[in-house]
Amino acid sequence: MKPSEVRPVEIAVDGTVLRGLLHRAAGGGGKDAPCIVLCHGLLSSMESPKFSLLADTFSREGFHTVRFDFRGCGSSGGNLRETTVSGRVRDLNAVLDYLRQSEGFHGPTGLLGSSMGGFVALLTFLARGDVQALCVWATPFRLDLLSSRRGHPDLDRLGPDFFEDLAVHDLRPRCGELHHLLLLHGGQDEVVPVNHGFLLYRYASPPKALEIIPQADHRFSDPEHRRQATERSLAWFRAHLIEAEAGTGPLKNPLRPSL
Repeated sequence: MKPSEVRPVEIAVDGTVLRGLLHRAAGGGGKDAPCIVLCHGLLSSMESPKFSLLADTFSREGFHTVRFDFRGCGSSGGNLRETTVSGRVRDLNAVLDYLRQSEGFHGPTGLLGSSMGGFVALLTFLARGDVQALCVWATPFRLDLLSSRRGHPDLDRLGPDFFEDLAVHDLRPRCGELHHLLLLHGGQDEVVPVNHGFLLYRYASPPKALEIIPQADHRFSDPEHRRQATERSLAWFRAHLIEAEAGTGPLKNPLRPSL
């Protein structure tokens, strides 16, 4: 199989340029190949080791894969002090629209997000009808824990609009509309307590699965924990974007038994 082609992409939204990398499916996957969009966390970027591994793994296994920087992060334009959850939802929608309209991709689509990126992926799934599968790592069920940390040194780069916008976004009334959802959480998550994963799983609809990696931290910083989470994410997307599309699935339980 020939290696994946990787090329930069630029997408305009709200007068700002988002920059990312498109990893085409290895073996020359066509426009109907499945596509996965990766969404980084609040203060992270697409260049984190986690997202490099995911993009390389998914593209090698036959998925077009896009990683990008939200506005104000990494190589994208904009100012981090002006970032909001609402703005990030618009960014992700712009990326999905670009893949459909400019790249011409029309295969099944999945979203994978980490932490705040996972929350943005869930909101975007609820607002669209063209995403077939979701996988979120270390993702909050609600955002009030961020409001309570206002003024914390880690968050002092964010502006007041970010905290005011948090109140707009409440997943709880619509959690039952989430489905085809894999939740991955570290048992030692020091930022988003593991009970957030249990709550998301409790209220989401089938098919769904919750996987706890007992010793993993919030960032899955241990390479072995990151590898395990990547393999489980890959199994989920194979089941729900490839096997389901081919009529051979999805697997009733592509992972070990859900909690």
